[in-house]
Amino acid sequence: MDFGLKQAIIRMFEETVGKHDDPAIFGGAPGDPGLIGPGSMSWELHSDIGAIGAAGLAAIIMEILHPSVMAGVYTQSSYRTQTFRRAQATFAYVVITTFGNTTAAQRTIARVRQMHEQVKGTTPDGRPYYAMDPALIGWVHTAIPWAIMEAFNRYRRPMSVAEKNRYLAEQAVIGRLGGAGDIPVTVDQLSDYIEAMRPQLAVNEQTVEFLDFLVGAVEGSGRVNKFEQLLRRLSLHASMSLMPEWARRLTSLHHSELAQRLYFEPTTRLNVALLRWAFEVPAYRILADARVAATPTEQRRPPVTRPRPSTVTRQGATDGASADAHVVH
Repeated sequence: MDFGLKQAIIRMFEETVGKHDDPAIFGGAPGDPGLIGPGSMSWELHSDIGAIGAAGLAAIIMEILHPSVMAGVYTQSSYRTQTFRRAQATFAYVVITTFGNTTAAQRTIARVRQMHEQVKGTTPDGRPYYAMDPALIGWVHTAIPWAIMEAFNRYRRPMSVAEKNRYLAEQAVIGRLGGAGDIPVTVDQLSDYIEAMRPQLAVNEQTVEFLDFLVGAVEGSGRVNKFEQLLRRLSLHASMSLMPEWARRLTSLHHSELAQRLYFEPTTRLNVALLRWAFEVPAYRILADARVAATPTEQRRPPVTRPRPSTVTRQGATDGASADAHVVH
């Protein structure tokens, strides 16, 4: 019975964010630490599927509160026909850049940059935008670790300021590789950065339509019966409870402290605990641990009079080709 429940939870979650267990991405050359490496705060936080799950919607909503980001999503993305595409892309980006081998992580970042190069236009009020604007990339980048850090701190364990600073600094490496400009690397900088960004954030007709789409209240957004809409809206409220009050009020996703204490907090804690229980150690973390801990073949092989380097060469070529050939959708 436990196995059946675990499989059901895993299947439901993977329907939203996809599967992330490809050895070509998370395996690879023995000893390769990837872009961040083991022992980092990022490996600890991003191994917690429950925390990422709780943070996901909040991160996406905070991203699209910038009208230029919203305009790009609204006019040039496939969210209307591929309901979970943004959630899948966000989750994949987080775990691949953290746990993927160096080649796979760099390839993923390059792919996203290439996509952003094509996205440009004007906001509803006539302002031009360009997705590769370092300021926009910085905001989109920051929303993700900010939300995950808040979820981990609330639903896993309290983090010290030093731990939060380490995490933000690690994630800033990814942000800069993605094209971000000025991004926070400490808690104090994060606070100042958010306050500086607030005047640029807004909810317009595009934002309202996107939020309605998320809850299934517009045509083409999946099941749209009233009960399903209620469940989806409650999920938005639960995730946005991680964000400041001004953001919750701006998006009309504010609820009372009593509702938070009696419903949203215990419900989210249960959901997070169930995800952790079902996944235990995520497959991507297991593969990354094995990759980092592995000893290269030539180091494991005992010395011989006539070594056979061709065996090592073939293995290395195979591993590299697998990683290079993989395409992240």
